[in-house]
Amino acid sequence: MNVLSYSFDAHVVVRLKPYLPYAEHQGLVIPLYHPRLRGTYHEMGVKYGTALRKHGFKLPQVNQEIMALGLKCEEEVKRIFPDLLEETRGVADAIHEEYERLAAFVLTVGYGKPVGCSAFACADDSRITFARNYDFYYRFARYSESYLTQPRGYYASLGNTDIFLGREDGVNEKGLAVSMHFVSGRLETPGINFPVAVRYILDRCANTDEAVDFLTHVKFLTANNYLIADKSGALAVVEACPVRALVRRPEKDEGFIAATNHFVLAEMKEFEIAEKRDPDSDLRYDSILRALRETGGRVTESVAKRILSNHEGRVCSHLDYVKLGTLWSQIIELKKLRVLRAEGHPCKTRYLVDNRLQKSYIAGRDVRP
Repeated sequence: MNVLSYSFDAHVVVRLKPYLPYAEHQGLVIPLYHPRLRGTYHEMGVKYGTALRKHGFKLPQVNQEIMALGLKCEEEVKRIFPDLLEETRGVADAIHEEYERLAAFVLTVGYGKPVGCSAFACADDSRITFARNYDFYYRFARYSESYLTQPRGYYASLGNTDIFLGREDGVNEKGLAVSMHFVSGRLETPGINFPVAVRYILDRCANTDEAVDFLTHVKFLTANNYLIADKSGALAVVEACPVRALVRRPEKDEGFIAATNHFVLAEMKEFEIAEKRDPDSDLRYDSILRALRETGGRVTESVAKRILSNHEGRVCSHLDYVKLGTLWSQIIELKKLRVLRAEGHPCKTRYLVDNRLQKSYIAGRDVRP
């Protein structure tokens, strides 16, 4: 079974605690749900799994190939992020499913998943901005959620995903933001997938340096770019694959950086399968950099919206002939933890403020490192 073929339509009705007014329905794209999870990792898993079971969730078939790969990947997750396996076990307990099958499914998501996404980060005298469009098949909008996650003893975060135990982008209470970007790379060794990597960064890293250190010292299952920015203005992209992970910083005298779905560093290009590259990736990357250079790297909220809504450069994606496009768009002002999110195409959908993380940080939590 290809992991892309899974279908769990019961997930459509899971709503742990909706928070924002839902944006207007746009075409085939539907709004995200807004779960809130807090406690130990096992407790969070049980809470979410209980909601899944209530709505009839059934784990898709997991074949022997995926089971074997998942078991090998689990070894690396056990080494660097065992708490996530406890959350997985909590979900498995709640839905009355074998832990091994659920873990294999979760830890191999992204194995051959062609996600097309664009992001940039800018640091100037007045603000640090992180902006991101997540593009994927429209049918996955029904599984997409924006979590407020408050793991006991670690960092609270707002993270978005269509993979319930991992995250694909987000920001944590320390003002650290991250997004992943799929690259068609060569799969050679078992390791962690991008949902696990992003979730670890949101839960455990306080700044860009810590995130970079983590990403350059783990084994990966898939090839991805990871764009990272923190409230101090430290910006980086880690270009990673199962063989190597290297760090890209902003060009000299430029206070901004961007990432799409190809490797930029010359040393990483040999690990990319060029003929499978998203044909829009270079266009989106160049379009974003051109727009940022035109503003001198000074990005206001309106400038960020304009870049993310750009059609000429395909940053706002409408590949309706394959039913793929932008599922959500997010702009974060890192110093203020101000999060704006458009749940659908940013050219049509209104950006709404999500202040759950601000409220969580101001109110305090059980334990904050």
